[in-house]
Amino acid sequence: MLSTNAQAASFNLRFERLTEALAGLKEMDRSILQRAVESIKRGESASALAQLSALNKNYPMNSSLRILTAYALLETGNLLGAFDEAKKAEISPGGNSYKCWFLAKVAFMAGDNAVCKRELEHARNDKTDSEDVRALKKELNKK
Repeated sequence: MLSTNAQAASFNLRFERLTEALAGLKEMDRSILQRAVESIKRGESASALAQLSALNKNYPMNSSLRILTAYALLETGNLLGAFDEAKKAEISPGGNSYKCWFLAKVAFMAGDNAVCKRELEHARNDKTDSEDVRALKKELNKK
């Protein structure tokens, strides 16, 4: 089994799938978000988490901020924290089926196959995520 850091690096976060839920951020918060995204891209997850923490306080039900936080937590090796954040993202209003796929991926990494299967069912009808869904189903079936 891969270490958590290797698992995080084993899939790329699809930033373009997060823009829908980020549209409601205030201009000042968008600059903080941009710095957090750049920190994630540079592998500076601790810095990203500090920036995302403030944003999560201002927007506690923003699915995309929760996904970014979960991904940064994965990169720091905190799989359980990432799983909690991915669950918060999934129950948050707004966003799209990517939040279901993301929770499925993190659930798979955490060994929670039931949640993984459930969330893949939620994401299966979205053509945008269909390749990711098929790939994760294939991984799940190997297990």
